[in-house]
Amino acid sequence: MTDDVLALLHGMQMRRFGVGDELLAEGANSGTIFVLAEGAVEIRKGDMTVATVRERGSFLGEISALLGSGHTASVVASEPTTAYVIPDAANTIEQRPALALAIARLLARRLHAVTTYLADIKRQYGGEDGHLGLMDEVLSELLTLRVSPVAPGSDREDVPDY
Repeated sequence: MTDDVLALLHGMQMRRFGVGDELLAEGANSGTIFVLAEGAVEIRKGDMTVATVRERGSFLGEISALLGSGHTASVVASEPTTAYVIPDAANTIEQRPALALAIARLLARRLHAVTTYLADIKRQYGGEDGHLGLMDEVLSELLTLRVSPVAPGSDREDVPDY
């Protein structure tokens, strides 16, 4: 799969990043997608690292580019990194159906993982009061596509906004 994605990008612009260089800034609306060719990046929400990505062929910034919204996290090189650059990604994706399919498959795998995880939580805690007992409602919203736009953070005072 990795080689298939990288083959789709053959001939596209590549860019090198040093340790600490920011590829994407949280909140910015760049319209750009990066595809990791070599190296590693950290996905950061505020000052918290939520994931490290090392897999060649990984898409970075695809959600923001497809939705025309700000990036939900920052992406920062954690070691010397090379990535393909897809500027004006929404337009490029429209012109390249194979690229659109690769991104759709990635997003489908992520959605499958999330719904499987939420279904497991529902199985374990569905009859309980409190936030874990809400999984039935969360799954229904996700699976029936009635999800309305949400803002990150929480209305609770004891939960920090990211």
